[in-house]
Amino acid sequence: MDQIQTGKFIAELRKEKSLTQAQLGELVGVTNKTISRWENGNYMPDLAVLQSLCAALDVSINEMISGRRLDEVDFRQQADNNLLLSLDQAQRMRREYKLIDFLTGAGTGSLIGMLTAPDSVRRSVVIVISLTMIVIGQVKQWRFGRQLMGLLDKVR
Repeated sequence: MDQIQTGKFIAELRKEKSLTQAQLGELVGVTNKTISRWENGNYMPDLAVLQSLCAALDVSINEMISGRRLDEVDFRQQADNNLLLSLDQAQRMRREYKLIDFLTGAGTGSLIGMLTAPDSVRRSVVIVISLTMIVIGQVKQWRFGRQLMGLLDKVR
């Protein structure tokens, strides 16, 4: 999904309907500033208003996400592409989250196991490795959360 292309498409459709940004905003329940942000490619419409935006501009959701009008052949192909992109992104996010779970879980388990072990160099090394795994897992979780929030902001 290309935010800038979709934004230009929204502006083009709005102008075809002879609507101002404020008028389109009233139709879909957002401010004219929000419409401007969409048209400039700074944000994407929130899923909650996407359907009403498409209805107001007489386009399908698939066309809106594609950023252009689609004939029947293009429509089907673009629908498949959009679905595959969504599934791929969801799969990548799932793998990242599994890695986060592994790092923090294994690190915590190792750390707890070593806290009761007798003092030794091995114990100290395992504790350092365990703490490193926990820290890496937490940093990845923080980045994952930021990435997820960024995706949500793009949709809004």
